[in-house]
Amino acid sequence: MKVLILGYRGNPYCGGQGIYIYNLSRELARLGVEVDVMVGPPYPDPLEEWATVHKIENLNIWSIKTKDIPLEKLKRVLSPWNFIDFVMTRLHFFPEMETFSFRSFFALKKLLKTKSYDIIHDIQSLGWGTIPMKGYGIPIITTVHHPLTKDRDADLTNNFGLWDKITTILFYPLVMQAVVIRRLDRVITSFKEGVDELHNAFRVKKDKVSVVYNGMDVEVFRNTGEKREENALLFVGNTEDSKKGLTYLLEALKLLPEEVTLTIVDDGPPKKLTAWDMIKKMGLEKRVIFTGKLSYDALVSIYSRKTILVMSSLFEGFGLPAVEAMSCKTPVVSTTSGALKEVVSPECGILVPPKDPAALKNGIEKLLADKKLRDSMGEKGRKWAVDNFSWPVAAANTLEVYKQVVDEYRRGS
Repeated sequence: MKVLILGYRGNPYCGGQGIYIYNLSRELARLGVEVDVMVGPPYPDPLEEWATVHKIENLNIWSIKTKDIPLEKLKRVLSPWNFIDFVMTRLHFFPEMETFSFRSFFALKKLLKTKSYDIIHDIQSLGWGTIPMKGYGIPIITTVHHPLTKDRDADLTNNFGLWDKITTILFYPLVMQAVVIRRLDRVITSFKEGVDELHNAFRVKKDKVSVVYNGMDVEVFRNTGEKREENALLFVGNTEDSKKGLTYLLEALKLLPEEVTLTIVDDGPPKKLTAWDMIKKMGLEKRVIFTGKLSYDALVSIYSRKTILVMSSLFEGFGLPAVEAMSCKTPVVSTTSGALKEVVSPECGILVPPKDPAALKNGIEKLLADKKLRDSMGEKGRKWAVDNFSWPVAAANTLEVYKQVVDEYRRGS
């Protein structure tokens, strides 16, 4: 089978989209699939070892003030799509997905003169250019971990001024994504509740959605054998993202004994101040530390050393830190929001309602007081992660979706 994967940002260090493309393409290649990747910057490396990479230009200037745009990028602004990007970003739109889709449409037109594909797999772009791409006679599917309505609504709760609310609404291309997603041949989402989320947000027919759990590298994320710290909680995530529910975890920490500490894997002050302001307000400065961004090796080490991972999320389209922790034999205390109630088995962690600091505190206390239970959950968590969330499993399940869609397309179903 020949597959073309599309992604507007491809580097595995730029976020979940890049990690997904990197690992899925590698495992598909190991299954004998011929993989091409058409991708925008920051470009992935080293995908060329197992896939053919076609690079699509983008200036990535949305978050850069005009006066701070590097000269090298300003020189390229006058090309048609770069100019559209420039104008739209100055008007507070986020056009990367849209312009990537049109650039890909024209790039694919040239590419199809010498190559052919059985299926096209879009990764959360859903740009307008995807619709005319259907004219090439190739089935197109997309992966959407969760609809952007969740991100927009979470951001709006943190916007207090009218201008902030307007710019947030402009940022998210929800109309475009709603129109495009309904015209594709299949949608893959990463958890069962996601089927209803996509139906409610974008009116996607439920029978057009397939559930394939995300993967993670269970060979990289394995327990290091380092000594466990006592009373040491761990939080891994973007502290500026209100969907992570960090404020509820901090409130729970305040209810716990003084010897219980929290390590946050993210940047703290001066780069990020939201969490630090909450910590100071609650008087928790001496009990919370920030690590900044960590390498994979350092992240695996910290998973292996801390007592419990806590996920206080208000919504998760998958919940990768929970799976990484379980793969490192670390028990989890998690809310039941979004995919987490599917990802975290009751044998591997304790599930509590979201937005409930007392419930978080009770779950944490139960595990801190019972080493035997923690060890049991850690062992079962490793097996659960390997059996359900390894990348070979995710790639094999994705390939089955490809085969179904291609067969239905060729039969005209």
